[in-house]
Amino acid sequence: MLVACCAILTSCAHAQNTLQRPSQSVETQATTLVEGDAEAIRAQQLQLVKVPLTVTARVKKMLKYDGRGLPHEKFLLVLSNGSTILVAHNTKMAPYVPIQPGDTVTVKGEFIWNAKGGLIHWTHHSDTPNHAGGYIDFNGKRYE
Repeated sequence: MLVACCAILTSCAHAQNTLQRPSQSVETQATTLVEGDAEAIRAQQLQLVKVPLTVTARVKKMLKYDGRGLPHEKFLLVLSNGSTILVAHNTKMAPYVPIQPGDTVTVKGEFIWNAKGGLIHWTHHSDTPNHAGGYIDFNGKRYE
């Protein structure tokens, strides 16, 4: 009986510690961000054009909303090497993403290199079988 009670108490204490402990340490989160942008850094270095890309990075700056033609929410992501990528998110095809500088997002879309670091577009569901869809993940919600 005493052994069973000790086992239950030990199990409860372990469960309580597990619940209170964050899922990732700050060090692990930083590593995840660096790993999350390696594909983007490689795409910039190789000057790739029209390639699918998924990147996790921090929002550096929100740019002016572009309502001309197809409306786009625009912002800059900063990568771990200090370079930036412009994201042009079509808000006619997908919902506006309520982000601010400093937020971390995961963006999947089509990368096009340019001398300023490149851009990612097609961050929404696809309306054609000829092109894969993309998305933006932020705060546990997917915008596509």
